[in-house]
Amino acid sequence: MRALIIAIAGAGGDLPPLMAVAGGLKQRGHEVRFLGDRPVADAVAALGAECTLLSSDLSLGAILGQFARGSQGLTVQQQGERFRDELADWSLRVAEVATGLMQNSRPDLILTSLFGIGAAALAAGPTPLVMVNSTFYVGPDPPRPRAADFSSRALPLFDYLVPMEERAGLVLHATDRVFDFDNDQLPPTHRYVGPLIWEPDSAAAPDYLQTSSDTWILATISSQIQDDVPLARAVLDAVSSRSVRLLMTTGGSHAKAEFDPIPENARVEDYVSHRAALQRSHVLLSHAGHGSVMKALWYGVPMVLIPWGRDQPGVAARAERLGVARVVPRDQLTAETVGSALDAVLENPTFGEAARSHAARLRQQDPVAVACAAIEAL
Repeated sequence: MRALIIAIAGAGGDLPPLMAVAGGLKQRGHEVRFLGDRPVADAVAALGAECTLLSSDLSLGAILGQFARGSQGLTVQQQGERFRDELADWSLRVAEVATGLMQNSRPDLILTSLFGIGAAALAAGPTPLVMVNSTFYVGPDPPRPRAADFSSRALPLFDYLVPMEERAGLVLHATDRVFDFDNDQLPPTHRYVGPLIWEPDSAAAPDYLQTSSDTWILATISSQIQDDVPLARAVLDAVSSRSVRLLMTTGGSHAKAEFDPIPENARVEDYVSHRAALQRSHVLLSHAGHGSVMKALWYGVPMVLIPWGRDQPGVAARAERLGVARVVPRDQLTAETVGSALDAVLENPTFGEAARSHAARLRQQDPVAVACAAIEAL
């Protein structure tokens, strides 16, 4: 099977589940070819796959960054509508490139992500189309109202994304049915496959994590700009007076100076393998990105979640329902509320017990193998 994978690296956690499936297909002997931006090309190199590079003006990460910096004067509704329109325009332009590429490569399948579905659907024609969704179910008739699960700015996106998603012959959700409110009402073309975890670097944990017997907290903020420096500041201030050590990762989206002063018991890094760090961490303290939460569940690590935007309110609500997380709402964020939630998770063993129980359940199957088998059956 020859698969054309339309991938982008600028939309937060949209890329890793797609990369996990692409790697699985390649390991199973299928030919995978990518269309993506420069960060995608760099990631694809490790797979030994070919990547056709999008021109710099089609870098969605750069477009979203410019949008974030230039939208401060708009209402939340206007921001969401403009973001939707920017994504639709980008999708149309990428579809033109993909159509030309398909004429030469003649793939048997197009594989893409939630943010790539518009471009892929416009280019696919009769070619089978598969979407890997990087968060909980976002199609028709969700188990909870979208207004409860998403920030107001994200809601207009679904006017565009859901109709495009419905063109896919198969939609794979990189999450868990139990996590997603035990939803058993998926459309026939949709399937939960479990956490699809992928990282560009699978290196071991840093020496300071491996050699220390301290209580480590892993903190994450978004790799996509979303004005979350106040979140990081509250976290740093919360741990400064506690007998724990903190590793905070920023995804390279901020300069370290933005977080000064950094307490003596904290380290701020652009990137550290979360897979490695979670195996040494007692708690994940996070913006409630779906990918980070799935990794913590996979490794049985309880959480303190501060949902900041996008799908993060829905992710946090689902984790809280499972008993694996304490949630601090964004409008209640202070060093004191974060510290109190952290103390609760560290001192109450039920959070850790619940996290380890769900980890054992999730590990009963191989999510990548499940996803690949579903694609092969299509």
